[in-house]
Amino acid sequence: MPIVNFCLSTTRHPIDENHSLWHCPLPINRLPANGATGPIDANAVTYGRYFSAIARFCADAGWNVVLRAAARKLAQPVLQKDLGRLTVFLEKHGAFYHPARIQVAIKDQTLCFVVNVAVSDHGRQALQREVRALTHLSRQRPFDWFPRIYGCSSTEPPMFLGDWFDNFHEFHLTRRPDSADLAMVVWDGAVAPVLLTDKQVANLYRNATMILAACYEPITACQIFPWHHAAGDFVVKVEGERVTVKLITVRDYVPLSGLAAEPEDERALLDTLLLFFIHLSVCMRLDRIDGVGAVAWAPDHCLVPMLDGFFQGLDLTARMSGFPELFSEIVREYFNRHALPDLLALAKRVTAAVFNARSEEYRVVDSHLLHHISGICRILSAG
Repeated sequence: MPIVNFCLSTTRHPIDENHSLWHCPLPINRLPANGATGPIDANAVTYGRYFSAIARFCADAGWNVVLRAAARKLAQPVLQKDLGRLTVFLEKHGAFYHPARIQVAIKDQTLCFVVNVAVSDHGRQALQREVRALTHLSRQRPFDWFPRIYGCSSTEPPMFLGDWFDNFHEFHLTRRPDSADLAMVVWDGAVAPVLLTDKQVANLYRNATMILAACYEPITACQIFPWHHAAGDFVVKVEGERVTVKLITVRDYVPLSGLAAEPEDERALLDTLLLFFIHLSVCMRLDRIDGVGAVAWAPDHCLVPMLDGFFQGLDLTARMSGFPELFSEIVREYFNRHALPDLLALAKRVTAAVFNARSEEYRVVDSHLLHHISGICRILSAG
């Protein structure tokens, strides 16, 4: 029987029933708990209930879900007797989940997985949609762009176990220390912030856009949405100029409500694809400074790699859908037929449908929209 330990963030912060937080409710936001005591909702998920539920989930049916995940990662059978110590780390208090990193010792190796735990009502609803979306996309796009699900629990609190992406980290727009210019910082735990080079940033935007475009389904208009840079949905691993990007969450996979329905003919397919592209290009430029600050708009140098990534992804999804080899060129030509005023009108329609008109995001998008669409027109016409 594996020994199970619980930690708040690192092994320097262990937690058990004697810890002051054990009987405190988990915060339902992205901020750390302050340990305040007071009347506790009987239905609240406490730290103790959270860790205990994860341990039961992992141990259920002879540690079956852990054994299945480990066997796939190691590409060989794993038995219960092979399991050593299992450590559960509470990674953060997310907008939808409280993800835990599960560290499993197997013989002379250590493997990591994630258990996403839904504590709030909207988190529980999101978890059901995400399990469906990830299961579908893992079959349709088997490229390890997002976590594979190894098992789910519908008991309270509901959760699922999936891949943990080792050496991948959140990234966000930030202010350069010597100026007000924007840069991209990687949250890799380093004492000094790691700022990406221009080439690394270009590769990041190209790869992130490629993934979303490659997962778009032209026939049904299904797409990955919602997603947000500010929420840390994408993570990155940097190895020199090589930048690998993955999605750690897929909250849903449906046509965009109020904008897209299943196209009825070829013209409608191209029109719906254009709306998807505009929406993708706008959201790709949005972030919050250091992930939690003011809404930020990515600089113009991200546009070319974004467009490159879009057409790379579109080419992949077209080939997988049995579309003509020149489908990407057909789409590019169709986009180029639209004058700037027409594209701007479509962009305003997209922003009105997607963003709350009173939100900070809407104000930022609206102030940059004309320049953004003009830049896209210029690049497409030159290419």
